[in-house]
Amino acid sequence: MTVRGQKQRQDAAGQRSRPALPVREIIVAAARAGWRDRWRVLIVAVAISTVAALLEIVAADLIDRTNVPLSVVSDLSATGLSTLGTVFLSGFLCRLVGHAKQGAERPSIWQVARGLPWGRLFLADLLVGVLVLIGVLALIIPGLIALSLFAVVAPVIEIEDRRVFAALRRSAHLVRPHFWWVLLLAAVPLFLLAAVETGVPDDEHPAAILEALAIRGVADAVVEAAIGLVLVTLCYQLIDLDARADALKKV
Repeated sequence: MTVRGQKQRQDAAGQRSRPALPVREIIVAAARAGWRDRWRVLIVAVAISTVAALLEIVAADLIDRTNVPLSVVSDLSATGLSTLGTVFLSGFLCRLVGHAKQGAERPSIWQVARGLPWGRLFLADLLVGVLVLIGVLALIIPGLIALSLFAVVAPVIEIEDRRVFAALRRSAHLVRPHFWWVLLLAAVPLFLLAAVETGVPDDEHPAAILEALAIRGVADAVVEAAIGLVLVTLCYQLIDLDARADALKKV
């Protein structure tokens, strides 16, 4: 038998021996974590989502778009602060789930903010966003693939304290054996979030602005928090399954 044939047989055996992804367990664990800290999760998620929505409304509808420098600064500020909010929410949920798994005392919001690797998380979020956007522009499917492969980059940075590019590689490594389940867990909720955002009314009048803030600030917050909890719990499971698969290979 050739070396290539042996490698193919080893890969196939490794795939058969790899433990299955416990999807139901992940969803139940994420729901329990969210319910256990529901008020803290909601307060943080709604605050972040409302501020981000307000900045986007100001940038899109209340700034003089004929003033190009002001428009550019406003758009960049809204995008940057929105990304920082997403980074903080992801880190906050990761710390909550991690401390719950270890049975440790729950961290305060200030402790989470002070301990987050802001630079790495911010850069990772931007890189994944760019990769997904490029994939979407290339007929959508490559974007879904990128979204799935890099779905747990932020939790990997938090849990394993990895650098950005190492976290990208690690996320792809963890996801690849369970790609279709991760695609379902990551893509469907994000499409749901996009559907919620498309239902937001035009922000031309005060009543419409308040309605938009209510939808983006509350509905988006709940969906984003749910997505974040699922992804963090998923990441812990993927890391555990990867370690078990490595152990089986050594037997």
